Amino acid sequence: MNIPAIVVVAITLVLMVLSIAFDWKVKIKKVTFALYWAICLVGAIICLCVGFAGSTPIQSIFLAEGNINPLKILIIFLSCASISVLLDKIGFFAYIAAVILNKSKSSQTKLFFSFSAIIAILTVFTSNDILILTFTPFICYFAKNAKIDPTPFIISEFVCANVWSMFFYIDNPTNIYMCMKFDIGFFEYAMKMALPTISCGIFATFLVYLIFRKKLQVKIDIKEVEVVKPDRALLTIGVIGLATMVTLMAVSNYIPGVELWYIPLVCSGATFIACTICLLIKREKLTIVWKALLGLPYALIPFLLSMSVFTASLKEAGFIQIFADFLSGQHLYSVGLISFVAGNILNNIPMTMMFTDTLVLIENLPHNVVYAVIAASNITALLTPIGSLAGIMFMKILKQNDVKYNFKQFVMYGSVISIPTILLALTIINFVNFG
Repeated sequence: MNIPAIVVVAITLVLMVLSIAFDWKVKIKKVTFALYWAICLVGAIICLCVGFAGSTPIQSIFLAEGNINPLKILIIFLSCASISVLLDKIGFFAYIAAVILNKSKSSQTKLFFSFSAIIAILTVFTSNDILILTFTPFICYFAKNAKIDPTPFIISEFVCANVWSMFFYIDNPTNIYMCMKFDIGFFEYAMKMALPTISCGIFATFLVYLIFRKKLQVKIDIKEVEVVKPDRALLTIGVIGLATMVTLMAVSNYIPGVELWYIPLVCSGATFIACTICLLIKREKLTIVWKALLGLPYALIPFLLSMSVFTASLKEAGFIQIFADFLSGQHLYSVGLISFVAGNILNNIPMTMMFTDTLVLIENLPHNVVYAVIAASNITALLTPIGSLAGIMFMKILKQNDVKYNFKQFVMYGSVISIPTILLALTIINFVNFG
């Protein structure tokens, strides 16, 4: 084994986790950015320069043929996320939230399940990260004005956004990475993950309700919230763009000569161009388009590319093979739970990339083990804020809105919800025929 390579990667990952946990930032003039991706980028550059990632790392990692190219994975996720961000800037999510709030009247229970249902549906067709960024401030606002405890609603939102993100593989970059690596088609994935996602989504939501049922029985007096209708033309363009993208990706296996990453890229580009033309015809500023483009999670680019270098370095060092030998023959529950725990030590993205490269090396790997790790990569976000970048954003938004919800509370509620949910997911995946 190449010990120096393993040490460099390990130190970088430890610093990365610490930077996420303690929200390390750097401010240059008026621009503030998180350090986690910068730390990873420096570590990756060291691995490339020293030769830890192989003799031809650029060709073998970033220019590789087929679906395993990390650049293609980034294009798929950012293209899908861009339409979600655009719908947010158009005002679609805020409109839905305001309508739900007004129809719930004085019933917290009705409001709880209405919010949970709409977040579940929107997560399936958009992105969990975007919904967390959009709905969390809204929930904090209405809870403050209604003088109620926001905890049941923010937990339900976070749980639904992360559990229901298992449904389509475009909902989470970890899903995309594993599906591309194992050549799992859009429709094939959806058919196999529908039952685990629906079961776990409903189960986790009712679990949150049982925890907070007494608080939710208290009636509230909510003032009428102003419902601002989105621009009809822009909303139509955004919804059509999203629907077209999902439909074409679902049938992508039947479209000859077209690589999967082309579809979201073209659909996203066409949607933004159509919105730009619409705004120009109306002689309006392109503010919505610019805000949507600026609102994309660009930090994911250096983060995911750096993780690709780290996994290549660990593979060259011999660590991945040793880990594969350890996991070989392990039961689905063991692999699923190990990846679930590892996600909260490393963060779900590096965990997924490391486990993916490991599982590829295992001969006669049961196909359902791949889906077990995918489930774990989503549900692991519920245990601690370190489990996903969405968790860090979530905690940051709560702090900005003066909502008292600390690390201890996150872990306390997270353990009660995430552990039964991951066990349910693994049980369904274990007993259902995944081929």
